[in-house]
Amino acid sequence: MQSPIPWQRILKIIGAIGLGVLALRFLGPVLLPFAIGLIPAYGADKAAARLQTKLRSPRPLTAAVCVGLMYILFFLLVWLLGCILFRELEAFFRALPSLAGTLSEPVGRLRQSLLQLASRFPDGIGEALRQSTDAFFRSGAGLGNKLYDSVFSFASGFLRKAPDIALFSLTALLSGFFFAAELPDLRKLWERKIPAPWRKKWETVPKKLKGTVFCWLKAQGKLMLITFLVLTAGFLILGLDYPILFGSAIALIDALPVLGSGLILIPWSLLQFLAGDTFCGVGLLCIYGAAALIRTALEPRLLGRQMGLDPLLTLLALYAGYHFCGILGMILFPMGAMFCKQVFD
Repeated sequence: MQSPIPWQRILKIIGAIGLGVLALRFLGPVLLPFAIGLIPAYGADKAAARLQTKLRSPRPLTAAVCVGLMYILFFLLVWLLGCILFRELEAFFRALPSLAGTLSEPVGRLRQSLLQLASRFPDGIGEALRQSTDAFFRSGAGLGNKLYDSVFSFASGFLRKAPDIALFSLTALLSGFFFAAELPDLRKLWERKIPAPWRKKWETVPKKLKGTVFCWLKAQGKLMLITFLVLTAGFLILGLDYPILFGSAIALIDALPVLGSGLILIPWSLLQFLAGDTFCGVGLLCIYGAAALIRTALEPRLLGRQMGLDPLLTLLALYAGYHFCGILGMILFPMGAMFCKQVFD
């Protein structure tokens, strides 16, 4: 005889999930900078402990030195990458008007071809196709102005939120120093105040998080780096301008769920065919094929079978993430589903 369904346990799980969602909704924005500060604190914990033992110096001093060195190395790396990318981005925006002018002729030929194709259909269908074609290219004619308006709106919105961003960043930086200095005391407080059975249950949570979030991020980082190298090498072989800028942007798009490098490379190759540059069009298609093939071959090996989800559950997590949080939710919700799966397993 089968045991009755543990309704009380199911209700507790549902209640815990509901409380977790409410806590993230209301307390998440407040606790997020402190959660970010925990990352360098844990990263510098072992080095600070060794330095404290060798030098016999106070823990706050060694923690401050180790966390400060981590921050310096991180900001130096960001500064170097930013200099390279912004230099290419500045040159790209300066050349954008001339690039837009070179596209006018192939786009005009495409419009004439579509209008000629529409004229071969019967009157009702042909007229509808002609109107749709004209409306499409009229909307595309103002794409540059819309792009500049979007960039201006983004910049003005960023400036309005600059004080909040500065306060958030300062809080995250300072919390990293404070957490690193007080980690031993926090561990002792945890062991003294939390009962042993509860500690054993909760101490498995960081291991599960490490097995899901960090493993997923590490795998995605490797895939992005490989994709970036393949794209940049291909752009250099084709002799295209701004290879690092385009390689990094397309590698970032390729890492997003549903989207991929083909979202940029396939239309780009079609425009090259329309412009009469067959070599560049074929080269872009070859780059897309190589990047997609390498990612398809390496992704299962890097992620591992233990990270796999049922296809239906994956689809549900992707759709729910997009519905509630947009593109970011399509990344976070599958990660949360993987974490919950490992916890329940």
